[in-house]
Amino acid sequence: MNGNQALQYRLCPYESGGKIVGRGAPAGGLEALPQFRPEDGEPEPVYDELALQRVCGLLNKACGVDFQNYKRSSLIRRIERRMGRLNLTGMEDYARLLADERDELLALGKDLLIGVTHFFRDPQAFEIIQKKVIPAIAENRRHERHIRVWVAGCSTGEEAYSLAMLFHQFNECSAEPYAVKIFSTDLDSDSVAVASQGIYPEAAMNSLPKPWLRRYFTRNGDLYHIDKDIRKMVVFAHHNMVEDPPFSRLDLIACRNLLIYLRSETQQKVLSTFHFALNPDGFMFLGPSETIGRLTHLFVPYDRKWNIFRQKQPPGPGPVFASEIDRGDPSASQTRPTAAAWRDRRPLKDVQSFMKTDELYAAFVDEHMPPCMVIAENNEVIHLSGNVNPYVTLAKGRPSWNIYKIVEARLAVAIVTAMQKVRKEKRAVYYQNMKVSGSEPSSPVNLIVKPFSLKNKKFDKLVLVLFEKPEHLGHPVRAADEFEPSVNHRMIELEQELRQAEESLQATIEELGMSNEELQATNEELATVNSEYQFKLQELAEANDDMDNFLTGTNIGTVFLDTDLCIRRFTPAITKEINLLEVDCGRPFGYISHNFDDEGILSDVQNVLKTLIPIEREIRSRGGLWYSMRVLPYRTNDHVIKGIVLTFVDITELKSSNEQLLKLSYAIEQSPCVIVIADAEGKIQYANAKFTEMTEFQMAGVAGSSLRELNHWDASGTSFEEVWSVLSSGHEWKGELECRRRNGPNYSESVKILPIKDRDGRIIHYLKIAEDITERKQTEELLRKSEMLSAVGQLAAGIAHEIRNPLTALKGFTKLMNSGGQHGNYLSIMADELERIEEIVGELLVLAKPQAVDFLPKSVASILHDVIMLLETQAIISKVTIETDIEDELPLANCVENQLKQVFINVLKNGVEAMPGGGTFLVKAEKSERGSIRISFIDQGCGIPEAKLAKLGQPFYTTKNKGTGLGLMVSYKIIENHRGSMTITSKEGFGTTVVIELPAVP
Repeated sequence: MNGNQALQYRLCPYESGGKIVGRGAPAGGLEALPQFRPEDGEPEPVYDELALQRVCGLLNKACGVDFQNYKRSSLIRRIERRMGRLNLTGMEDYARLLADERDELLALGKDLLIGVTHFFRDPQAFEIIQKKVIPAIAENRRHERHIRVWVAGCSTGEEAYSLAMLFHQFNECSAEPYAVKIFSTDLDSDSVAVASQGIYPEAAMNSLPKPWLRRYFTRNGDLYHIDKDIRKMVVFAHHNMVEDPPFSRLDLIACRNLLIYLRSETQQKVLSTFHFALNPDGFMFLGPSETIGRLTHLFVPYDRKWNIFRQKQPPGPGPVFASEIDRGDPSASQTRPTAAAWRDRRPLKDVQSFMKTDELYAAFVDEHMPPCMVIAENNEVIHLSGNVNPYVTLAKGRPSWNIYKIVEARLAVAIVTAMQKVRKEKRAVYYQNMKVSGSEPSSPVNLIVKPFSLKNKKFDKLVLVLFEKPEHLGHPVRAADEFEPSVNHRMIELEQELRQAEESLQATIEELGMSNEELQATNEELATVNSEYQFKLQELAEANDDMDNFLTGTNIGTVFLDTDLCIRRFTPAITKEINLLEVDCGRPFGYISHNFDDEGILSDVQNVLKTLIPIEREIRSRGGLWYSMRVLPYRTNDHVIKGIVLTFVDITELKSSNEQLLKLSYAIEQSPCVIVIADAEGKIQYANAKFTEMTEFQMAGVAGSSLRELNHWDASGTSFEEVWSVLSSGHEWKGELECRRRNGPNYSESVKILPIKDRDGRIIHYLKIAEDITERKQTEELLRKSEMLSAVGQLAAGIAHEIRNPLTALKGFTKLMNSGGQHGNYLSIMADELERIEEIVGELLVLAKPQAVDFLPKSVASILHDVIMLLETQAIISKVTIETDIEDELPLANCVENQLKQVFINVLKNGVEAMPGGGTFLVKAEKSERGSIRISFIDQGCGIPEAKLAKLGQPFYTTKNKGTGLGLMVSYKIIENHRGSMTITSKEGFGTTVVIELPAVP
């Protein structure tokens, strides 16, 4: 702040002292700053007042918007959000940054100009507009046949176009359409630019009903263009509705969800502006969270739920009646207003609040006060009191409260004459025995005309007229006979002429006012049209700039020639091969040298100019580069030939790529593997020579066929649907299939099918690579049989060994029993040996005999709990504590519950037995990174030596004193059948860990 600036604060008296002491006075004075005031009921945030004013000033200069009209809490909240992104804590620091960083200043302004809108926002509200409001507007404008609408704060135009579509549909159903003009304005120039284009992304169409989308939008790629008829109905312009003059003579104003961001006094100002801009009975459409506040005298609710209001004229200077005028004469109601009708003209704010006072006042006036009236300076009656029915009559037609309209002519002349004397002399004037037409002859009236108040200057222009019966008058009077009939008649004529002249003048003034408003509306339309033209000129300038940048930045060499084959312009890219300079513009093309190994370019140009048939061919430069040259006639929009256009596209890389593709094509064609390429639907597009050799099918015979038809799926052990499911999900499939031959037996092939994707990840082709493995499978079958014989021999040896031992013992005990000795103990031992033989045979049957099982989704956690409960007693006896760590919401597994229990019991029992001295056994279940179910059994036993660990799972191998070694082998087999895995890790002296992984149910 320099020394020439002054600082002033608009503060309450009790605030000024603290402000002066807190800040002190700068050497150069105090800078004038406006003061924020907190909204009613709004908590006042803590902030630096001076810094906030500086920020608002910078925003006003950069964006042209005075954000001090915005609610302070919202303003500070958004400023602090921007400060938080920059890790700033002080608003003064942020103000200094804004002064130096224009981009941040504009970003803050953009952040404050909240633009949230979409098509038909609140569909039920727009349904009310369509079904009720638009027909009502049309009825009001049925004679003029033109409708004017203002969408204030239109943002990117969605709501403006929504209203335009509703009016357009209404016009389509009308016999005589209306001329509809919708003025759409906004503070944000960028939003206005978007709205003017009428182009929206696909996401903006989500709220638009499909019939409206098909009827009023045209799709172009991922963008939607508004219909031209709708676009012509709407005029977009930059406008500040708080500061700029409003539009006028409007039938509908839509300003939705904008007032909520403004301070209350600004809201009232804007709403008053809207009232001025609307035609009588015009409509105002606000957002669902907005209200008209205290301006209930300006608008009447039309639809309370959706905040649709109708303009109403504020109450005029009509009279206020304090009591009933006629209490007993029913015939008077035909020519004079009833008391109820007069009392309805009073704008009651809250009847109940003063009902008792009103009744008391009415009774007092009726019983103790003579009839009277209060007349304003313009001869308008503004108040009536008492029973004035004998003297007041309402004329038919347009109601008027002029004294000449409601009082009999003779009486009116007397009153007006007396009023002039009263205003001039400031004293009362009395008339006695004035005759009133229509009243009883025996009931003349005495008039008292006096100033309403001599003490209050506010009422010095008002005159009080009292009507008294003659017997009540005790003042010096002036006889009514002073008014000669001729004089009175002339005065009446003059008064009537004066009134006619006044009415004519008022009509002329109103006509001029209407004409002025029409001219103003026309001027506003011209201003908005001019704004659009300015925008179009800017678009044209930008298009020219884009064209210049395109010609400069493109890698396509281009030369423009006129009809004389002289150079008009060229792009920089062509100067690499054609020796052109800026000074060459205007020179004949044939005079310019070039680096192409081709001397026929000029003749090509001449031929195209003559025949108008384009020429395209490849040419090579002396530097070894290849170009695609196109020679075309230059046509204007009117299809007039104005010269020639030559383009040179560098295709060196393209030719190199084509050569590479040719090499790859040779490689694929001569590959020893079968290669088939299919489209995204699995239809064959290509098959190499090896395919024809193996299958004896020709490419022409299988083109367009499905991949399904190449294989014998029943003999392959899998279905095409399974393979296609894997491929269509984007994964490759490997396996062995039986392939058809045209003439001959099927053959086995090893197949790999891969999906080929584009850059966007969409599948465009499938590649099948296959190899004949018939001989290999035959060899593997021989090897498998050999291994089976070896395994059978090994297993037979193991069985013989395991069973021979108990059989030998049984033979010995049998001999002892035959010898007649004690054989009680022998029977028990013999039974154990027989049970052991039975156990070995049972486990061998489990391994050897396939069992039919049903896999069902089961809870692994529940199975584990059952197994732990079953073995908990044995664990307690062995002094082993079983701890569990089972993850919540563990997925289900497709399994055979009893088989899994068998595996878990086997593993858990082995772990408990491995800790004879007691310890802790941990059972853990969780979901792995791959999505499978992982169960871990961790004991604290002695561990297993590494040499023995490798033999676990082999038949008849065990680390326990008792056991067949087949239990673990059976467990491996069960887990394998469940498509899972089982691994055992152990370190001698540190315990053993068994990890089982099972696939989870998707």
